[in-house]
Parts: sequence; C-alpha cells; structure tokens
Amino acid sequence: MLMLIHSLISLFVSPADTLLVGSYTHQGNPGIELIDTKTKRVLERMEVPQASYQLITPDQQYLYSVSELVSHAGAVHGFKKSESGKWEKTGQQLTEGDAPCHITYRKKSQTIYTANYMGGSVSVFQTTQGKIAPLAQKITFSGRGKFPQQSSPHAHMVVLSQDEEAVHISDLGADRIYHYRLRPDGLMEGKLNYTQLPDGTGPRHFVFSADEKFVYIVGELSGTVDVYATQDGNWTPVKRETIDFSKGDGPKASADIHISPDGKWLLASNRITQNSLVVFKIESSGKLTFSREVGVGKVPRNFQFDASGKKLFVACKDENRIQQFSFNPATGELSDLKDDIQIDSPVALLDVRH
Repeated sequence: MLMLIHSLISLFVSPADTLLVGSYTHQGNPGIELIDTKTKRVLERMEVPQASYQLITPDQQYLYSVSELVSHAGAVHGFKKSESGKWEKTGQQLTEGDAPCHITYRKKSQTIYTANYMGGSVSVFQTTQGKIAPLAQKITFSGRGKFPQQSSPHAHMVVLSQDEEAVHISDLGADRIYHYRLRPDGLMEGKLNYTQLPDGTGPRHFVFSADEKFVYIVGELSGTVDVYATQDGNWTPVKRETIDFSKGDGPKASADIHISPDGKWLLASNRITQNSLVVFKIESSGKLTFSREVGVGKVPRNFQFDASGKKLFVACKDENRIQQFSFNPATGELSDLKDDIQIDSPVALLDVRH
C-alpha cells in the first residue's frame, strides 16, 4: 500500500529543479553544493577542496569530482547515493598530476579519466560501486606553443566517443587533441594519434554533434571556435569562427562550449578579456552562423542548459553568482531572468533532478 501511495504521489509531484555546483574553496565554502534553483536553498553540501568539475553516473548512483589542487595533492573523490538519497563519501585517490580540471566516466568498464592541467597528463582509475581504486594508468604529454600559457603541456578535457571505444584529450599547451582507442578494461591503448590545431589556439573544451560527424573546439587563447569534420578517425578543419571580439593580438580567454539539447544552437563563453556568451546557429552542413553575443557576469567559467533547453545557468566565478537565463530554441535569444543564485566561486554546473 505504501509503495502504491508513493507511486501516485510521484505522478503529481515533480522532483525539484536542482543544480550540482562545484566551486573553488578559497572563501571557506565546501566545494560541492546541491541547490534548488527555485528556492535558492542549499539541499546538500560535500567537502571537496577546489572542486572544479563533477560527473554523476548514468544510473544516478555515483558522483565523482576532481579536486584541482597542486603540489602533488590533485585528487579524485567518490560518492555513493545512500538509501535516504544523500551523497556519502566512498573515498579518494591522488591523480598524480597537478590541478586536475576535468573528469569523464566510461560506463562499459566503470572507469574514470581525469585531465590534469598542470601535470599535462591523463589519469585513469577503475571503480567499484563508487569506490575508486588506486591509479591504474597515467599518460603524460609533451610539447609547447607560442604563448606564455603554453610553456608546457596542459591537458584540459577528456571526451569519450558515443560507443565508448575511443577517448579524446585536449592539450592547451601544445595546440593538440589526442585520440586513443580504449581496451575493454578502460585503459588507453599505447598507439597515439593526434589532431594539430593552428599555433596559439589553446584548445580547451570541445563538443561533438549528436551524429559525431562534426566537433566544435573552443580555442581559449585564440578566442575562436574551430569546426572540424570527423571521418574514419580523422579530423578535418572546416571553418574557424571568432567568439572573442576584444581588441589586441595577445592571448584571449575563452572558456566553455555547449550545444543546445535540440542540437540546433551552439553557445560558447568568453571571460576576462570580455565576459559574454556567443550564440551560433548550427547549419545542416555542420557550419556555424553567428546569431548574437550577450554580456554576462565576470568570468563565466562554465554554463549549462537545463533538460528542456529553455533555460541556461551561467557560473560567474568572480562575482560569486550563477545567472539564470531563458533561452528561446526558435530564435536563439537569451534573456537574463534577473534571478541570480548567490554562491562562492562557482566553477562547474550540472543540471540534475533531485
């Protein structure tokens, strides 16, 4: 009877709209906070220093976060959802690479991959029911670029192919994206291939089209989005679009990139040199058509759509707030809802259902 009542209630009461927020912790904040976006109430807090990026596994049972520390303290933390629905710590492991800034999960092998920015490396971990085993593999890159920020390799993002048979890693320092095949156990094959981008690009984050025929790459230092066609494992440049329109020839500071849930729009963020979101329409050819640029708060380190694609959250790190925007999927128009969520140093956002 109780199960029947619970089922009937669930038909009429929708779960709260929540954001999982990872943040830098210099101000004494916990690192990870689960926030109800309507009431602004913090539902849960987790202590992870410099919690710059998180993921929740597809079954919603496990949460993993990187801790972007340096001096050999960079780590990955694991959590498991308890019967009460709260996140319980399962442990942590050192990445053996400084300043891990991105994390990805492979469902097939329950494997975690972290991109270690200062270490210029990728770390691989096996997991069991949320518990992280010690480091299973570490691959360190080499190379440098033309800007001062490129004096050494800087791994910035790890992205899996949809079939989870390959992994791609951006190296901001060497203007490269590396491509590896994956073994059944999730470890990366020794054979290496890479895509070389133009000097001074500083590839940071990148995203594939739904059919994986195109990939869109934010150049942090060039202030651009590069469109590449992908076929048979090869990436071919199609077109470069400018997103940072600030004056000067020096390095820019572009950051994040996402495609709207309906696949029709691409958005990218700029920070420091200018603080804005740039909106492009994605054409059937895969190319981009500029739509608009919208000013946002200082240092929009990360942004995320909600599941409907009609709302956008922007993490303005240097203003200690998350802006909420409405998004029109028909026109690409962004409108500030003037309904900010106050939180210290937000860095990474995940739209979740609680």
